[in-house]
Amino acid sequence: MTISSDSTPPEAPSSQQQWDGMYDVVVVGSGAAGMTAALVAADLGLTVGLIESCQLLGGTTAVSGGAVWVPANHHMEALSCPDSTAEALTYLHETLGDEYDEAMARAYVETGPALIRHLEATSRLAFRAGPLPDYYSNLPGGKAMYRALDPLPLNARDLGDDIALLRPPHPQTVVFGATFTTGEVATVLRKDKGWIGLVARRLARQYLDLPWLLRRGSSPRLTLGNALIGRLLLSLRDRKVTILTGTALRSLVRTDSRIDGVIAERNGRPLYLHARRGVILAAGGFGANPQMRSAYLTRSPDVVRGVAPADINTGEAIAAGMSIGAATRLMDEAWWIPVYRLDHAKLTCGMFFDRAFPGCIIVNRKGQRFMNDAANYDEAGRAMADAAATPADASYYVFDEHYRRNYLAGPMLPMPRPFDVFLGQDVKRLLVKADSLAELAEKLEIDATGLEAGIARFNRYVSNGVDEDFHRGEERYELHYSDPKVAPNSTLGPIGKPPFYAIAIYPGDIGTKGGLVTNADGQVIAIDGTPIAGLYAAGSSAASMMGRTYPAGGVTIGPAMIFGARAAMHIAGRKLPAPSEKAVSQSREL
Repeated sequence: MTISSDSTPPEAPSSQQQWDGMYDVVVVGSGAAGMTAALVAADLGLTVGLIESCQLLGGTTAVSGGAVWVPANHHMEALSCPDSTAEALTYLHETLGDEYDEAMARAYVETGPALIRHLEATSRLAFRAGPLPDYYSNLPGGKAMYRALDPLPLNARDLGDDIALLRPPHPQTVVFGATFTTGEVATVLRKDKGWIGLVARRLARQYLDLPWLLRRGSSPRLTLGNALIGRLLLSLRDRKVTILTGTALRSLVRTDSRIDGVIAERNGRPLYLHARRGVILAAGGFGANPQMRSAYLTRSPDVVRGVAPADINTGEAIAAGMSIGAATRLMDEAWWIPVYRLDHAKLTCGMFFDRAFPGCIIVNRKGQRFMNDAANYDEAGRAMADAAATPADASYYVFDEHYRRNYLAGPMLPMPRPFDVFLGQDVKRLLVKADSLAELAEKLEIDATGLEAGIARFNRYVSNGVDEDFHRGEERYELHYSDPKVAPNSTLGPIGKPPFYAIAIYPGDIGTKGGLVTNADGQVIAIDGTPIAGLYAAGSSAASMMGRTYPAGGVTIGPAMIFGARAAMHIAGRKLPAPSEKAVSQSREL
């Protein structure tokens, strides 16, 4: 259910006896922000009620890569990769520029390592340091790896009946029914040594586990965001935290100038929940709300441009905060990404990895490149949004037959030509194919002369490995999802072997970035600049501290968890106790 900032809420209970539930803290939303906030609040001795508007738990986190960006984490220490708070702050200052907030940045990088230690020592959470570089690791303070933590895979059976409550992964992250970690994805896409055996083992685990396959029709191995949410859910069950699904926020209750509860709707009736100490809004952004998206995200106003499922990120929490005078920021921003749409499946997919492999480019209607095609997905999607004359304008992802057979191309895995008969109708409608570049341009209704000249110019850069126009392949992150067997620049390869192909792509997002303004303790700030007593926000319900950039993989979930935890600590009035070294050592063995 979606509310607007001018909606009139039902009246709050006039006495405590009329509340349907009473807690120290009410958390709205079940993604990483909400679950972490609930877990930390419970660990600090507070009673917690968590509500989720959907019947499934996990929000956007469940369909994400699940990475958590935590500089100077203890896994980096174990891997002899030195890092420091000072380096992290330098890097954030370099990447965020004018959007850099010293208090927010310092709270983030100082809280993160301690939070991860606590979670691994006292809950079901377990991580490994992943090889993903910071997105601008060449800048001062950047790191080539290990700041992005990946949740360890989880056996779905550990969840018992709760597996039915877990939002399934995005179909784009599942290959022939099998699931992979981010490190495994990189190994397979680059075709590193042992990749065939890795795929074989994952498929065998999927299809040889017949009892689970017949029962659930999915992999028993949870990875990425599913593993993170599954582990958080187990941890909340251990703490006996109340979780109410199908319970949508209607409004906030304010008494004596502070927020002390929420009015929700469950099974068609109002539900009055008292929050003695505070309410934490962590119900996602507004990407699936047509009215809010059209009003604020004008560069990409169509809800089908969002990668997240349509039943989440509907804006209730942000609208509820606005209705009681909360300030907002960055409402015109998103976590951008180039997307394509599979209309029959009603599925929007993001182009996370494929743009950096050698032998593909992105062009506009003039047939010309206009950006670094291999840049991180936020930079690429933002460049497309900024360059489009109208939000409906497409760009075109162009490649040739050699690329088609060797690299990931949108929804198509690299396969020999005979396997093309198995391509679905959605993919066949998406893919434009021609025997020449001129014919391809004609089918796309773009400038043929511009396309031919642009590709000839691009091909001249391949031999010396230097993209003179957009510097493709000069940033370490761009090399992470490229072909290491190609030299001198593993992101550059010629486009020349017919037939030629193209896919129409658009500026989309993995979530909106704007939301309620908060301080370093997660308190929601009113339009007049003062904290609203009893009200907190985290995750995509809060305006991102990352401003208008995307410094690294995991800077969506990292702040969600850290500021969710800081909100719980502020409500409790104390910090988490430091875990013993023995407890942390044991957590590494999971």
